[in-house]
Amino acid sequence: MFLTSSDGTRIAYDVQGKGPTLLLLPGFAESRRIWYGLGYVEQLLRYFQVITMDRRGMGESDLPTEPSAYAIEKMLDDICSVADVCGAERFSIWGHSFGGSQALQLAARSNRISRAIVAGSFFGNVYPDERIRPMVAELQKVLTLQGEGQLERLGIDPEEQAWFEQRSLPAMIACWQALVSWPVVDPREVRCPLFVYAGSGDGRVAQPLLERHQEIEAAGISLRIFDNLDHEQELSQRDIVFPSAFTFLKSALVE
Repeated sequence: MFLTSSDGTRIAYDVQGKGPTLLLLPGFAESRRIWYGLGYVEQLLRYFQVITMDRRGMGESDLPTEPSAYAIEKMLDDICSVADVCGAERFSIWGHSFGGSQALQLAARSNRISRAIVAGSFFGNVYPDERIRPMVAELQKVLTLQGEGQLERLGIDPEEQAWFEQRSLPAMIACWQALVSWPVVDPREVRCPLFVYAGSGDGRVAQPLLERHQEIEAAGISLRIFDNLDHEQELSQRDIVFPSAFTFLKSALVE
């Protein structure tokens, strides 16, 4: 299904199941389909009205190429607009990686969130310019070669070439550029029950969480570091992470 956001951007979403609403947000370069492929939707729809959505710039949603289209207010408004269409005044949210960053921002800005799960993101400057600038430069190089029909010059295999061809690189570049200006979230700003988790093998995320664990726990936030999981496995290893996440979510079933 589709809705048109307040600025005219079309957003793709799905909704299944009955019960309290739970909205799932994937990582930066993933579509909503990843939640189906990894078995989350099938497991959750027994208990929740489960919403999945493609953020603007990804999947079946519109693909704006101006950084201004990815301002935080617009992206969070997309999420709330999807919840509105699905009849959810209040809802829980579960996001991984960039989806986790979106969930964290929403947990600190909106009173509509019942509970939030943030996987693979952290409190602090998640998108500093020194990280984003080389990523944008690399994508711009790929975009140039793609336009010349010379992706093979990157020395990548056909599967990697297909990955780039299935995504809008101009939209990805614009979104990365916008993220530099996204605000930093402090644990004390969170307005709802929050469960944050990461894998010990995801050093860029786990380390800042561990460094601030006392501050995080003092704010009433639950924190879990899963042994040996890397960034991708925080989502792909469903059998490991799901039990703790579902225990946290179960409270929403009786609220």
